Formats: sequence, structure tokens, C-alpha cells
Amino acid sequence: MKTIHLALLAVLIISVPRLYAQQEDFEASPLARTIFGEQSSALGGYISFGVGNAALKGHNAFAGQMRLAARINHSMSIGIAGTGFTDMIGGLNYDRKETIPGGYYIEGGYGGLFLEPVFAPDLPVHLSFPMLFGAGGVALTEDRSIYDWEDWEYDNERFAIEAAPFLILEPGVEMEINMSRFLRLGLMVSYRFTTAVRLDAGREYLMNGFHAGALLKLGVF
Repeated sequence: MKTIHLALLAVLIISVPRLYAQQEDFEASPLARTIFGEQSSALGGYISFGVGNAALKGHNAFAGQMRLAARINHSMSIGIAGTGFTDMIGGLNYDRKETIPGGYYIEGGYGGLFLEPVFAPDLPVHLSFPMLFGAGGVALTEDRSIYDWEDWEYDNERFAIEAAPFLILEPGVEMEINMSRFLRLGLMVSYRFTTAVRLDAGREYLMNGFHAGALLKLGVF
């Protein structure tokens, strides 16, 4: 009996440290392995608001952007994005004197599917490469004075002189800064490749150009 007891005690002395070592190794590992691979997936998402400058064939337009995206595994965002633009801040344009001698503004917007691969998202400052596939429209507009018979005064209203649709592909690069767990700042530059638009009875690539701006991202990353 003493021999059996001594043998059991020896087995326990040898086995217990090994069990603790295996437990510590499992807890130290950041990934739990399964038959389907490592369970490292994480699902988050964010909403962002951005402002910037859009180049429109020699004209500079103020641009506002909004995104709504899901972020998968911290390294890929998929969602929708939209951008609106206007050059009215810079004043009237007069480079189409024959057809629009009174001057005009360029305004419009576009949106579509948004993809954003993110590289090294755990670093405080890292890069992402957003890309938008979609469609939009651009209009040449003007202000007209309309007499309001109820108030007995003239009101200025914006009218579209002519408008045209387009398809767009907008790749870009963005520096993303981790401000906090739920807040990130993005500084981006992109280029718009679009189909030609038909304005002034002719086809032109008015929408091709660079877009630079800053974004504020709120969400779970």
C-alpha cells in the first residue's frame, strides 16, 4: 500500500506543474484555436463626418463627406459613403461666357459602396486605403431673384441651369490617428475618376480631380 501511495504522490507532483503551465500558455495566447481556424474575428463599425476641398477642373469646391461602415477584424471597413460639394464659397464662375454670361456655380454630390483596407490598425498612427464605387450628379446653378407677393419683397432662389449624371471610382490614401478607443481622426487625399458629363452641349471630364480633407470617426474599431 505504501508503494501505491508513493507512486500516486509522485504522479501528482509531476502532473500538477505541467497542468498549470498548459493553463498559463492557453491564457497567454491571444487567439483560441478551433477546427475552423483561429477565432480572431472582431466586428465593429463607425460613422464619420469630413470636410475638405475638391478640385473641379480649375475650380475649388467645398466638400462635405459622410460614411457609415462596419469594420471587420480591425483591418477592413465596408459600408456606404456620400459626398456633397459646392463652389459657391469662391464666388461665381465666368469661364462659360457664351452660354452662361451671368456666371454660375458648380454643385452636386455622389455616393456609393465604400471599401477601406486598414494596415497596422493597432499602431497609434497608421494608413488605410479607402475606395468608393458609385454614381452622382453635377449641376451648373445660378441665383435668381423671385418676387414674393406675400412678403412684398424679392427672394433669391437657386436654380439648376443644367445637370448631368456620372459614374465614379475614387481611390485614396488616409492617415488614421487613434485618438481614443472610440474616436479616430483621418487625414485623406483621393482622386476622382468619372465618366464624362454632358454640359454646354459637349462632353467633358469636369469631375475628375483631387479631393483632400479631414474626417472625424466615431465608433468601435
